[in-house]
Amino acid sequence: MKVPLIKENRIEMLIKNMNCIDEHAFDREAQRECILSLYPNKSEKSVFRGMVIPSLRHLGFIVGYSDLIRLSANGKLLLDSKQQGNKEFNRVLRDVFLEIDRDKFKFIGEIKNLILKNNKLTQDHFMQIMSKKLKSPSQKQTEERIKKWLKILEQCGLLKKKKDNISINIHLVYRSLEQAEKDLNWQAKLSLFKKFLFEGYSFLSDKTAGIVDIVDLREHVTLSLYRKKKGVLTESRFDELLRLLPMVTDDCVISLGHPMGAEEKLFVYRGEYYRTLSITFFKEGTEHG
Repeated sequence: MKVPLIKENRIEMLIKNMNCIDEHAFDREAQRECILSLYPNKSEKSVFRGMVIPSLRHLGFIVGYSDLIRLSANGKLLLDSKQQGNKEFNRVLRDVFLEIDRDKFKFIGEIKNLILKNNKLTQDHFMQIMSKKLKSPSQKQTEERIKKWLKILEQCGLLKKKKDNISINIHLVYRSLEQAEKDLNWQAKLSLFKKFLFEGYSFLSDKTAGIVDIVDLREHVTLSLYRKKKGVLTESRFDELLRLLPMVTDDCVISLGHPMGAEEKLFVYRGEYYRTLSITFFKEGTEHG
Protein backbone atom coordinates (compact mmCIF):
# COMPACT_ATOMS: atom_id res chain seq x y z
CA MET A 1 0.00 0.00 0.00
CA LYS A 2 1.32 3.43 -0.91
CA VAL A 3 0.45 6.41 1.28
CA PRO A 4 1.47 10.06 0.75
CA LEU A 5 3.78 12.10 2.94
CA ILE A 6 1.83 14.95 4.53
CA LYS A 7 4.68 17.32 5.35
CA GLU A 8 2.44 19.98 6.91
CA ASN A 9 0.53 17.97 9.48
CA ARG A 10 -0.71 20.75 11.77
CA ILE A 11 -4.45 21.23 11.35
CA GLU A 12 -4.23 24.89 12.36
CA MET A 13 -1.64 25.60 9.67
CA LEU A 14 -3.49 23.60 7.05
CA ILE A 15 -6.56 25.77 7.65
CA LYS A 16 -4.50 28.97 7.44
CA ASN A 17 -2.94 27.77 4.20
CA MET A 18 -6.36 26.95 2.77
CA ASN A 19 -7.54 30.43 3.68
CA CYS A 20 -4.64 31.83 1.64
CA ILE A 21 -5.57 29.65 -1.32
CA ASP A 22 -9.23 30.58 -1.09
CA GLU A 23 -8.72 34.31 -0.62
CA HIS A 24 -6.41 34.42 -3.65
CA ALA A 25 -7.91 31.76 -5.90
CA PHE A 26 -6.29 31.61 -9.36
CA ASP A 27 -3.55 34.03 -8.25
CA ARG A 28 -0.42 31.97 -7.61
CA GLU A 29 1.75 34.95 -6.72
CA ALA A 30 -0.68 36.20 -4.07
CA GLN A 31 -1.17 32.65 -2.75
CA ARG A 32 2.59 32.23 -2.47
CA GLU A 33 3.09 35.54 -0.64
CA CYS A 34 0.22 34.83 1.75
CA ILE A 35 1.49 31.35 2.59
CA LEU A 36 5.12 32.48 2.96
CA SER A 37 3.95 35.12 5.46
CA LEU A 38 2.86 32.24 7.70
CA TYR A 39 6.40 30.82 7.75
CA PRO A 40 8.87 33.66 8.47
CA ASN A 41 12.42 33.18 7.20
CA LYS A 42 11.52 30.10 5.15
CA SER A 43 12.14 29.83 1.41
CA GLU A 44 9.49 29.41 -1.27
CA LYS A 45 11.04 26.13 -2.37
CA SER A 46 10.91 24.57 1.09
CA VAL A 47 7.50 25.95 2.12
CA PHE A 48 5.22 26.75 -0.81
CA ARG A 49 6.40 24.24 -3.39
CA GLY A 50 7.99 21.71 -1.06
CA MET A 51 5.53 21.44 1.81
CA VAL A 52 2.22 23.29 1.60
CA ILE A 53 1.05 22.67 -1.96
CA PRO A 54 2.01 18.96 -1.94
CA SER A 55 0.31 18.44 1.45
CA LEU A 56 -2.92 20.14 0.38
CA ARG A 57 -2.90 18.22 -2.89
CA HIS A 58 -2.34 14.83 -1.21
CA LEU A 59 -5.23 15.57 1.14
CA GLY A 60 -7.44 16.53 -1.80
CA PHE A 61 -8.04 20.08 -0.57
CA ILE A 62 -6.91 21.87 -3.74
CA VAL A 63 -7.40 21.44 -7.47
CA GLY A 64 -5.53 22.97 -10.38
CA TYR A 65 -1.92 23.78 -11.08
CA SER A 66 0.26 26.85 -11.57
CA ASP A 67 -2.01 29.92 -11.85
CA LEU A 68 -5.21 27.87 -11.62
CA ILE A 69 -5.00 26.58 -8.03
CA ARG A 70 -8.15 26.81 -5.91
CA LEU A 71 -9.83 24.92 -3.08
CA SER A 72 -11.72 21.71 -3.68
CA ALA A 73 -15.22 21.08 -2.37
CA ASN A 74 -13.83 19.39 0.75
CA GLY A 75 -11.48 22.31 1.36
CA LYS A 76 -14.35 24.79 1.03
CA LEU A 77 -16.48 22.66 3.36
CA LEU A 78 -13.83 22.80 6.08
CA LEU A 79 -13.48 26.57 5.81
CA ASP A 80 -17.25 27.01 5.89
CA SER A 81 -17.55 24.91 9.04
CA LYS A 82 -14.71 26.86 10.68
CA GLN A 83 -16.90 29.95 10.52
CA GLN A 84 -19.58 28.14 12.55
CA GLY A 85 -17.44 27.69 15.67
CA ASN A 86 -15.18 24.97 17.06
CA LYS A 87 -17.88 22.39 17.76
CA GLU A 88 -19.18 22.47 14.21
CA PHE A 89 -15.68 22.64 12.75
CA ASN A 90 -14.57 19.59 14.73
CA ARG A 91 -17.62 17.63 13.55
CA VAL A 92 -16.88 18.34 9.90
CA LEU A 93 -13.14 17.87 10.43
CA ARG A 94 -13.66 14.36 11.76
CA ASP A 95 -16.02 13.43 8.94
CA VAL A 96 -13.60 14.63 6.27
CA PHE A 97 -10.47 13.07 7.78
CA LEU A 98 -12.23 9.78 8.53
CA GLU A 99 -13.00 9.60 4.84
CA ILE A 100 -9.41 10.47 3.85
CA ASP A 101 -8.15 7.78 6.23
CA ARG A 102 -10.58 5.26 4.79
CA ASP A 103 -9.60 6.04 1.21
CA LYS A 104 -5.84 6.59 1.49
CA PHE A 105 -4.37 5.40 4.80
CA LYS A 106 -6.70 2.89 6.47
CA PHE A 107 -5.00 3.48 9.84
CA ILE A 108 -8.20 3.62 11.92
CA GLY A 109 -9.33 0.19 10.79
CA GLU A 110 -5.85 -1.28 11.27
CA ILE A 111 -5.51 0.15 14.78
CA LYS A 112 -8.96 -1.13 15.74
CA ASN A 113 -8.09 -4.66 14.56
CA LEU A 114 -4.71 -4.69 16.32
CA ILE A 115 -6.22 -3.50 19.60
CA LEU A 116 -8.89 -6.21 19.41
CA LYS A 117 -6.13 -8.81 19.03
CA ASN A 118 -3.68 -7.46 21.60
CA ASN A 119 -5.83 -5.37 24.00
CA LYS A 120 -3.36 -2.51 23.71
CA LEU A 121 -1.09 -1.10 21.04
CA THR A 122 2.19 0.76 21.22
CA GLN A 123 3.22 3.19 18.51
CA ASP A 124 6.40 1.18 17.93
CA HIS A 125 4.42 -2.00 17.34
CA PHE A 126 2.02 -0.21 15.00
CA MET A 127 4.94 1.22 13.04
CA GLN A 128 6.49 -2.22 12.71
CA ILE A 129 3.23 -3.64 11.37
CA MET A 130 2.55 -0.78 8.98
CA SER A 131 6.16 -0.57 7.75
CA LYS A 132 5.70 -4.02 6.23
CA LYS A 133 2.54 -2.92 4.41
CA LEU A 134 3.53 0.53 3.18
CA LYS A 135 5.61 1.33 0.13
CA SER A 136 7.99 4.29 0.28
CA PRO A 137 11.57 5.09 -0.83
CA SER A 138 13.12 4.22 2.55
CA GLN A 139 12.38 2.98 6.05
CA LYS A 140 12.95 6.48 7.39
CA GLN A 141 10.35 7.93 5.01
CA THR A 142 7.93 5.14 5.90
CA GLU A 143 8.20 6.00 9.58
CA GLU A 144 7.80 9.70 8.83
CA ARG A 145 4.60 9.05 6.86
CA ILE A 146 3.17 6.99 9.71
CA LYS A 147 4.04 9.49 12.44
CA LYS A 148 2.65 12.47 10.56
CA TRP A 149 -0.67 10.81 9.78
CA LEU A 150 -1.04 9.58 13.36
CA LYS A 151 -0.46 13.15 14.50
CA ILE A 152 -3.24 14.41 12.23
CA LEU A 153 -5.68 11.78 13.47
CA GLU A 154 -4.79 12.71 17.05
CA GLN A 155 -5.46 16.39 16.39
CA CYS A 156 -8.85 15.48 14.93
CA GLY A 157 -9.64 13.71 18.18
CA LEU A 158 -9.90 10.33 16.49
CA LEU A 159 -6.86 8.83 18.22
CA LYS A 160 -5.52 9.09 21.75
CA LYS A 161 -1.89 8.74 22.81
CA LYS A 162 -0.74 8.03 26.34
CA LYS A 163 3.00 7.68 26.62
CA ASP A 164 3.86 5.17 23.88
CA ASN A 165 0.41 3.61 23.69
CA ILE A 166 -2.05 4.63 21.01
CA SER A 167 -5.73 3.90 20.91
CA ILE A 168 -8.81 4.89 19.05
CA ASN A 169 -10.88 7.50 20.81
CA ILE A 170 -13.82 5.12 20.79
CA HIS A 171 -16.32 7.68 22.04
CA LEU A 172 -15.40 10.27 19.42
CA VAL A 173 -14.87 7.79 16.59
CA TYR A 174 -18.19 6.06 17.10
CA ARG A 175 -19.95 9.37 17.63
CA SER A 176 -18.28 10.68 14.50
CA LEU A 177 -19.13 7.56 12.55
CA GLU A 178 -22.74 7.73 13.71
CA GLN A 179 -22.89 11.42 12.83
CA ALA A 180 -21.11 10.78 9.54
CA GLU A 181 -23.56 8.03 8.73
CA LYS A 182 -26.40 10.40 9.49
CA ASP A 183 -24.75 13.19 7.53
CA LEU A 184 -23.57 11.08 4.64
CA ASN A 185 -26.31 8.49 4.34
CA TRP A 186 -27.97 10.34 1.54
CA GLN A 187 -29.03 7.05 -0.08
CA ALA A 188 -32.11 7.33 2.11
CA LYS A 189 -32.55 10.88 0.85
CA LEU A 190 -31.66 10.41 -2.80
CA SER A 191 -34.52 12.65 -3.89
CA LEU A 192 -33.10 15.47 -1.74
CA PHE A 193 -29.66 15.01 -3.29
CA LYS A 194 -31.26 15.03 -6.73
CA LYS A 195 -33.07 18.27 -5.91
CA PHE A 196 -29.84 20.00 -4.85
CA LEU A 197 -28.00 18.52 -7.82
CA PHE A 198 -30.55 19.92 -10.26
CA GLU A 199 -30.56 23.28 -8.50
CA GLY A 200 -26.77 23.43 -8.68
CA TYR A 201 -26.74 22.39 -12.30
CA SER A 202 -29.37 24.98 -13.20
CA PHE A 203 -27.36 27.73 -11.48
CA LEU A 204 -24.03 26.79 -13.04
CA SER A 205 -25.27 25.87 -16.51
CA ASP A 206 -26.69 29.34 -17.10
CA LYS A 207 -23.10 30.51 -17.56
CA THR A 208 -21.71 27.48 -19.37
CA ALA A 209 -24.10 26.72 -22.23
CA GLY A 210 -25.42 23.67 -20.41
CA ILE A 211 -22.11 21.87 -19.84
CA VAL A 212 -20.91 21.96 -16.23
CA ASP A 213 -17.59 20.85 -14.76
CA ILE A 214 -18.26 18.13 -12.18
CA VAL A 215 -15.61 19.69 -9.89
CA ASP A 216 -17.69 22.90 -9.81
CA LEU A 217 -20.93 20.99 -9.33
CA ARG A 218 -19.49 19.04 -6.39
CA GLU A 219 -18.51 22.28 -4.69
CA HIS A 220 -21.86 23.98 -5.28
CA VAL A 221 -23.95 21.03 -4.06
CA THR A 222 -21.67 20.31 -1.08
CA LEU A 223 -21.80 23.90 0.17
CA SER A 224 -25.52 24.31 -0.51
CA LEU A 225 -26.38 21.20 1.48
CA TYR A 226 -24.16 22.24 4.34
CA ARG A 227 -25.39 25.83 4.48
CA LYS A 228 -29.07 24.94 4.18
CA LYS A 229 -29.25 21.57 5.97
CA LYS A 230 -25.97 21.37 7.95
CA GLY A 231 -25.40 18.01 6.28
CA VAL A 232 -21.83 16.99 5.52
CA LEU A 233 -21.74 15.68 1.95
CA THR A 234 -18.09 15.05 1.10
CA GLU A 235 -16.75 14.74 -2.43
CA SER A 236 -16.58 10.94 -2.32
CA ARG A 237 -20.16 10.73 -1.11
CA PHE A 238 -21.28 13.12 -3.84
CA ASP A 239 -19.76 10.79 -6.42
CA GLU A 240 -21.33 7.73 -4.82
CA LEU A 241 -24.77 9.33 -4.94
CA LEU A 242 -24.35 10.57 -8.49
CA ARG A 243 -23.56 6.99 -9.52
CA LEU A 244 -26.81 5.88 -7.88
CA LEU A 245 -28.94 8.22 -9.98
CA PRO A 246 -30.39 6.75 -13.17
CA MET A 247 -28.87 8.52 -16.16
CA VAL A 248 -32.06 8.20 -18.21
CA THR A 249 -35.60 8.71 -16.90
CA ASP A 250 -38.91 9.94 -18.30
CA ASP A 251 -38.00 13.40 -16.99
CA CYS A 252 -34.42 13.85 -18.09
CA VAL A 253 -31.17 12.49 -19.46
CA ILE A 254 -27.90 13.04 -17.61
CA SER A 255 -24.95 13.05 -19.99
CA LEU A 256 -21.29 12.80 -19.00
CA GLY A 257 -18.34 14.20 -20.91
CA HIS A 258 -14.84 12.72 -21.07
CA PRO A 259 -11.78 14.86 -20.22
CA MET A 260 -9.49 16.10 -22.96
CA GLY A 261 -6.39 14.96 -21.05
CA ALA A 262 -5.09 14.06 -17.61
CA GLU A 263 -7.03 16.03 -15.00
CA GLU A 264 -7.75 15.96 -11.26
CA LYS A 265 -10.78 14.72 -9.37
CA LEU A 266 -12.47 13.18 -12.36
CA PHE A 267 -15.79 11.43 -11.83
CA VAL A 268 -15.61 7.66 -12.28
CA TYR A 269 -18.68 5.92 -13.68
CA ARG A 270 -18.69 2.28 -14.78
CA GLY A 271 -14.93 2.23 -15.14
CA GLU A 272 -14.75 5.39 -17.27
CA TYR A 273 -13.48 8.84 -16.30
CA TYR A 274 -15.59 11.96 -16.86
CA ARG A 275 -15.05 15.67 -16.41
CA THR A 276 -18.35 17.33 -17.33
CA LEU A 277 -22.07 16.82 -16.90
CA SER A 278 -25.11 18.09 -18.79
CA ILE A 279 -28.80 17.46 -18.23
CA THR A 280 -31.56 17.47 -20.83
CA PHE A 281 -35.03 17.92 -19.32
CA PHE A 282 -38.05 16.57 -21.17
CA LYS A 283 -41.05 17.64 -19.11
CA GLU A 284 -42.07 21.24 -18.62
CA GLY A 285 -41.87 22.12 -14.96
CA THR A 286 -39.39 19.41 -14.00
CA GLU A 287 -37.88 20.50 -10.70
CA HIS A 288 -34.30 21.50 -11.37
CA GLY A 289 -33.88 24.97 -9.99
